[in-house]
Amino acid sequence: MKNLYLLLYLLIAGCAPKQQEVVQVVETEVVGSTGASEGDCDECAASKYAESEPDTTFIFSNGNKLLICGYPELREGKKIYSEFVLSECAKDSIIDFWSAVEEYEIRFEQDTLQLQKLELLALGNNRELVKEKWLTEYFYYENGKLEREKKLNSVARYSQAQIVQALQEFESTQWQKQIGATEEYTEKKMKLANSLMIAAASGSEKSEVYFKEFKTKFQPDGAYLEWYEQMAELLESTKK
Repeated sequence: MKNLYLLLYLLIAGCAPKQQEVVQVVETEVVGSTGASEGDCDECAASKYAESEPDTTFIFSNGNKLLICGYPELREGKKIYSEFVLSECAKDSIIDFWSAVEEYEIRFEQDTLQLQKLELLALGNNRELVKEKWLTEYFYYENGKLEREKKLNSVARYSQAQIVQALQEFESTQWQKQIGATEEYTEKKMKLANSLMIAAASGSEKSEVYFKEFKTKFQPDGAYLEWYEQMAELLESTKK
């Protein structure tokens, strides 16, 4: 039988240190190369979260540099980052830290660094759970100042028909508490919670009401409660 718990907490295997990658923008073209970073900015600001040697340096057209410290996992030719810090060249403190339970795909294009957050989302053909991009954080320079903004990815939205489908499933459910429920029932209900979260993030106020009621009706416990609370945090993050 499928074990949903394993989907929630995949252990991130430790990666051996890799040669630092330097990504540079020349006008509007992105040029990637590897090797030691140049100049007097070759390490992240000191922190307790990661070693100071950067995995990747991003060089912007104005000469400013952002550095990622942390070791990525290579999946299907893409670097997936977890437990890492972002640092700005010549600054004494890091910009931020992303934890080991988070996963990000990194892109650097049009002079903008993108941190694309990966989550298990009910976005499959039949609303099955798939790894997809939820939010993207953007870092770019405007008048010499580093700007940061966050947006919900367009793929992480439901159509009106999908919203109606999630609402109807909630309304037609014969509720059982999670303790004592079968694994099949539990998996189906947690996917429903995920669907309601996405529907709420897509602008459905009724879906948000149902998402909050879900906790009382199903009473998730243990890892399932933790997952529900993580979904609640994801929904809140779309409002910031």
